[in-house]
Amino acid sequence: MSQNQPAVPPAQPPAAPSFEEQVHIFWTNNRRQIYFLCAAILFALIGKEGWRIYAEQREQDIARDYSHATTPEKLATFAADHPGHVLGAVAHLSLADQKYRAGDFKAAADFYQQAQAGLANEALLGRARLGAAMSRLNAGDTSAGEAALKSIGADTSAFKTVRAEAMYHLASLALEAGKTDETRRLLDEIARIDASGVWAQRAMVLRTTLPSESKPGSDASPVTFKPGKP
Repeated sequence: MSQNQPAVPPAQPPAAPSFEEQVHIFWTNNRRQIYFLCAAILFALIGKEGWRIYAEQREQDIARDYSHATTPEKLATFAADHPGHVLGAVAHLSLADQKYRAGDFKAAADFYQQAQAGLANEALLGRARLGAAMSRLNAGDTSAGEAALKSIGADTSAFKTVRAEAMYHLASLALEAGKTDETRRLLDEIARIDASGVWAQRAMVLRTTLPSESKPGSDASPVTFKPGKP
């Protein structure tokens, strides 16, 4: 190379685009997809909020309809129209209590059974289960009633009071059948389940009527199931 010929500067790499230029390029290449994505997110948010409003309105309508169900006929219609809903279950429970008090134990058992499907409250669920069991007993289906009571008594997830009451009714039945040893076993079980509860106290009174532990003047007539108010 001639000494008089100017040197050629080395080639420089192209300058990297600025951040603004990168954003512009990305937007130009992907704006349709971005539009679609934004629209999808917007529709999802609108749909979620719309569903929330619809659900709240529906619950208000159901509660209003329940408050207007002031007769057995209206309660029955409401319960049939809202199977699985908590208020539909409460309606079934109310109908069951009415039938039980009227002595229609077969219908009461059916309503107590239907009530259980929509009840999450353990106290109400326990009462529905006890009601169904006692209704079957009073309707003459002794085997089904006793089996239901045994299932409740063995269910460790149920309230202690509910389990103890089921055991008490079983103990009363055993006593009536002359099964003294079985009665004692069930009374002991009540004490283990809920030693300080009302059914343990009643169990102590019932124990005094057993042949080897009888005490004069004791009043230990079996306590029957009494349907309450939801």
